[in-house]
Amino acid sequence: MNKSSSWSSLKAKSLLQRFLGVVVGGVLLVTCGLSYASDTHHQVMPGDTLWDISEYYYGTPDEWPTLQQLNAIADPFKLQPDTMVDLSAFDPFPLSVLYRSGDAWLVEENGEKLLESGDTIEVDSVIQTGPGSSLTVQMRDGARAVVPSNSRIVLKREGESGITFQLEQGEIESYVPSNRMRRRAYNIETNTGVLGVRGTHFRASYSDEILLTSVYEGNVAAQNRMDTIEASVSEGEGARIDEAGGIQVVQLLPPPKGVDITSLSSEAIQIDILPPMQGQAYRAQIASDPNFLTIIRDQRSEGDQIQLAPLSPGFYHLRIAAIDDFGIEGNSAIFVIHHHGNRVSVKQEEDSWVFEWLHRAQITYRLQLAANHEFTKVLLDYEPQNNGPLRVSRLPDNEIFWRVVSLDERTDMTVVLDTGTLNDTGQ
Repeated sequence: MNKSSSWSSLKAKSLLQRFLGVVVGGVLLVTCGLSYASDTHHQVMPGDTLWDISEYYYGTPDEWPTLQQLNAIADPFKLQPDTMVDLSAFDPFPLSVLYRSGDAWLVEENGEKLLESGDTIEVDSVIQTGPGSSLTVQMRDGARAVVPSNSRIVLKREGESGITFQLEQGEIESYVPSNRMRRRAYNIETNTGVLGVRGTHFRASYSDEILLTSVYEGNVAAQNRMDTIEASVSEGEGARIDEAGGIQVVQLLPPPKGVDITSLSSEAIQIDILPPMQGQAYRAQIASDPNFLTIIRDQRSEGDQIQLAPLSPGFYHLRIAAIDDFGIEGNSAIFVIHHHGNRVSVKQEEDSWVFEWLHRAQITYRLQLAANHEFTKVLLDYEPQNNGPLRVSRLPDNEIFWRVVSLDERTDMTVVLDTGTLNDTGQ
């Protein structure tokens, strides 16, 4: 018998035992998993293996190696009945700090402690982020949360091994694994309402007694604090819970269709959203990773133009979303950008033009000159062999268009580093 068929038969046997009915004095007693298991330990029954224990608690058999290591089990197929399997490796506490940009503190009775990457955060801790900052934390069970600027959160335990983020102000964006233990709570709680999460990517914000949520994957159960109204918010939907307890569920706005991204000479980044305008505002975020766990710029604008503070040249990930009339953030358009700024110096020396820019490892550069701005009438297409200034002479007196393009050998991506004109521009 192979491992897969063995696991299936043992799982079926175990499930039969879990729901076995026993007649005692004419009364049918139905047993279930709660009679022998908790969120921290599992009592082994005949036929159990680590595969079906992992499947039952985490929704996948793939977590069996963690259970084997934690419990020092020699053979995952042969478990001794009535022994206890420790499940505590998937307790969310303590949380660990993955990333911090700007100021983020652990608020304590005697003051504030600046958080650093690698720090641990225990239950009942208070987290505060400052203006323009971002904090990313990870729970022991793999769930992650990004806390943007001007947010305050209290971490609470929910039940034996669940977690509640008491969002006092600001925002939280969560990434919850789909195989998270079914019976373990993951909640966002405010004075206005509660969001109960089951395997999802979602965002929640709280300000002026209004709780907003956007669900990008999975499902969220939204409930007001008076427990009179509850709504299910599915993928592609958002919800607003007001101070009176009302819940409104809406469709998320689609991502912007047309976007122009420009690296300015100041090394700032300008984003222009092309018509038609959607919603009342836009939000742009830049991160150094594709999952947006390391957010380094975060800006909102009520117009169709957003300008982000200067950044060092390099590749970044950008996402842009429209915000509707309720303040609910819609689906994002996501881009990989090569931010370069105006890093090419051009100056005239007698009868020559001198071009100079910063050369980076594993990147090939070409200087191109043309008689038109479409670069269809090319006068020069040259690849420098060194990193020093490049001198070009004997050029025509009429206006000439120039550009420096770069080819990143690691990504095979070609971009325009900088462009401009000679002669008629007065350079």
